[in-house]
Amino acid sequence: MIWFYERQGEHLRCEIRQQLEGDRFALVVTMPDGTERVELFDDSSTLNRRSVELERLLRDKGWGGPFARDF
Repeated sequence: MIWFYERQGEHLRCEIRQQLEGDRFALVVTMPDGTERVELFDDSSTLNRRSVELERLLRDKGWGGPFARDF
């Protein structure tokens, strides 16, 4: 799953990936400058709590979204 956020012409991307090895998940945040921050999770419940927390944090910092994008 991929979500996009926008703030003053800058774009940020959040992506949830299921890791190939085991049942782990990754939450990947790609910053406007292209750098990535990766957080790993052992279960979907913890991942879900973190993604909700991250969405709240981004909105508090003025990011609009999440927006979907057609590919």
